[in-house]
Amino acid sequence: MTMLPARSFAQETMRTRPIPGTNETLPVIGLGADQIFIQTPEEDKNLPKSIIQAMTDMGGRVIDTPAFFGANELGQTFSGKPILGELITEMGLQEKLFLTGKITVKGKEEGIAHLEKTEQYANKRPMDLLLVHNMLEMNNHWPTLKAWKDSGRVRYIGTSLTRQKTYEGLEKFMKEEKPDFILTGYSMAHPQAAERVLPLALDMGIAVIGAEPFKAVVDGAYFNVVAGKQLPEWASEFDCETWAQFSLKYILSNPAMTCVLTETSRLHHAKDNLMAGYGRLPDETTRQRMSEHFRSL
Repeated sequence: MTMLPARSFAQETMRTRPIPGTNETLPVIGLGADQIFIQTPEEDKNLPKSIIQAMTDMGGRVIDTPAFFGANELGQTFSGKPILGELITEMGLQEKLFLTGKITVKGKEEGIAHLEKTEQYANKRPMDLLLVHNMLEMNNHWPTLKAWKDSGRVRYIGTSLTRQKTYEGLEKFMKEEKPDFILTGYSMAHPQAAERVLPLALDMGIAVIGAEPFKAVVDGAYFNVVAGKQLPEWASEFDCETWAQFSLKYILSNPAMTCVLTETSRLHHAKDNLMAGYGRLPDETTRQRMSEHFRSL
């Protein structure tokens, strides 16, 4: 059993938000598809297990499954195989967790094969959510996802688009197809999605998963900015104890946001991130103050 930090809100459970148009709710902090969920047989599985256990003990249940089998659309290759399904089966969490997956390859048949591998490695049917990653070949992959949903192989479908300068294509897709979910990058360092995409999702009843809460142009950009800086005292007004929670609570305070995914290979960082789902969130005035403070650093 994971113990919450001493200055916790132990009388509470993690905040949840509804999936629009349904009676289902999701905890607001989940786990992203970190490389610790892709391993060789010789690697130690205790670390990924401990992070999954911490998430469930602290009220989370959303995990984005690793998307890379062989080479991805950028030609990158990854050693090892996805072990998430194996781990959660051993832990007896198959039915409790909300699992997402993504098509990351080109070609219609290749996309179908990719989904089948996702299903196989996750060891879950139906999958909870499947996405077309970064709107890759939507003409090939979106009909496939609709067919899978119609046949009961997946419960929800959508697309992702992260760290873009413009979201016109995503807006057009949302208006024409009304997906169940979108997944997008959003943070104080990359706020563009809040201009049009997030208000549109809120108006249309589309669930939003936030990704890459600590990134901007390069990996680690957020923590590069705040490194060595003292957290402002007024952060305690919304129960914020760390710079990680400062970013996550800013993201979660946008009313369109359903859940935020965090990636880490360190257990204490995972617990810190999960604590952002507890306690108060900043109001609109405080959100502006947070953004101005971050830009001043």
